[in-house]
Formats: sequence, structure tokens, C-alpha cells
Amino acid sequence: MQYIETQLTFNPATPDNREILAALLAEIGYDSFMDTPTGLSAYIPSSSFDEAATAAAVEPVAAVFESLKIESLPVPDVDWNAEWEKNFTPITVAGKCRIRAPFHDYDANYQLDIIIEPKMSFGTGHHATTTLMIQQLLDIDLNGKAVLDMGCGTGVLAIAALKLGAKSAVAIDIDHWSVENTQENASRNNVEMNVIEGGAEAICGSFDVILANINRNILLDQMPVYSRSLTAGGILCLSGFYESDLDIIKAKAGELALQFEKVLERDEWVSARFVKTK
Repeated sequence: MQYIETQLTFNPATPDNREILAALLAEIGYDSFMDTPTGLSAYIPSSSFDEAATAAAVEPVAAVFESLKIESLPVPDVDWNAEWEKNFTPITVAGKCRIRAPFHDYDANYQLDIIIEPKMSFGTGHHATTTLMIQQLLDIDLNGKAVLDMGCGTGVLAIAALKLGAKSAVAIDIDHWSVENTQENASRNNVEMNVIEGGAEAICGSFDVILANINRNILLDQMPVYSRSLTAGGILCLSGFYESDLDIIKAKAGELALQFEKVLERDEWVSARFVKTK
């Protein structure tokens, strides 16, 4: 598959600013990111690339930067795993969970050890929203629970849930690459789950816990399906949106018998937790 590399040069080139831009670009089809000394390189299949859409995606935050330059160019065939290995470092969450690559050594100091090789999928733990969702999972009694990971990316959340005691997990993603990557990562972590390619229409059955780390608009559109698929007393954890979006998410939840319970925040991103009341 041919890819386009979009090089974003900005100042200040901080980790937080890189995360914000990566999240915005992920919403329009960019599926891999690499930090650079002066900013960020983002990658998208050539068939999905739209120069105007790229500019529009980052325009809302352009004023935050002293300067922002964007340049897009075709990418020759690349050994993506080799490129990723140069930049990936283990992630720790709440002192309990460590997300690492296959080439990192195991560390027995952590309760939860997760091996992820993301390839072109989103969800290594580096982004604030993934970290926040892992934090939510660490605070939930998952023993014997049926879990749905919606927009699974690498499958990291479903894998974490199973390792924390969930009895079963279904992982759904609209992207074929993510489905394959989730299956591979499940095997690496010695867990079994049902991985499905599709959107909300693919949700079947009922779940005790539903996890969705996507973006605000998709969450608002799919929340009625999530609510119908939750058991009474079931838990819904959402992320992929900013703190400024929390009120609209809470309002929608209130219409669907989903009672707001808890919010976690990092770098203006949030993860909100709700309980199905009936």
C-alpha cells in the first residue's frame, strides 16, 4: 500500500502539541505517527489523502503555535516496524500497567504487562486518551465481565480488560488493518477475543462494560447503541474528546439512562465513565 507522509513543523514542538495534532489527523484517516525533532510526521494511505482536509483538520489549533508548516509527499516502500522500533518506548500507567513492544524486556514490577506491536494502528498507550482509558479499567472490577472494545485500534484495551479478569471481550474496528493487528496482539498476550471488522452495526449481544476511545462526533452518534447493548448496572467508558466537550457528552448520556460517575483528565483530553441505570 502506498502512503503519503505529512510533515508538520511547529513551535513549540512539545509532546502535548504532538498528541493534539495526531488525534486531529487520526479523525480524517491518518493511521501512524512519528515524532520528529521539530514536530511530527503523520502517515495516511494515498487513496485517503486530501490536502485540503489535512489543512482543515489542524486549522482549529493553528493559533496555539508560534509557527506551523505542513508539507506532504509520497513515501517509498518502508519497513514500518523498523521505523517504529526507533521511536517506541514502554509506557507505564498509574504505576500498575506497563505497555511494551515485543523487543522490550519483561518487568515484574508491574501488575499488568501488555505487549503491543501497533504497526499502522492507533493505540500504543502514548496518547493521553489511551492512558486515561487504562486508568479507568484499573479502577473497575472486571472479574467475570463481558467487555466490548469499540474502535479497538491495536486491541490494547480489550487485552487489558481480559488480563484484569474479564471473562470475554469483543473488539470491533472499521479498519481492516486494525482488526488484523488486534488479532496479532491478542495472540502475543495469550488472550482470546472475538475481533470484528465493522462499525456500530456489528455490535451484537449485551455487555457489562463497553469501552470506546474514538472521537466526539462518532461517540455521540453511537451512544444510543452502546446504551442498548449495556446490561443494567453496566459501565460505559468513553474517551477521544476534549474537556470542553464533556458537557455535550454528559447531556447525551442523560437522555440514554446513563448516569455520569467519574471523569479523568490529562492534557485537556478526558475519559468519562457512566453507569446504566435501567
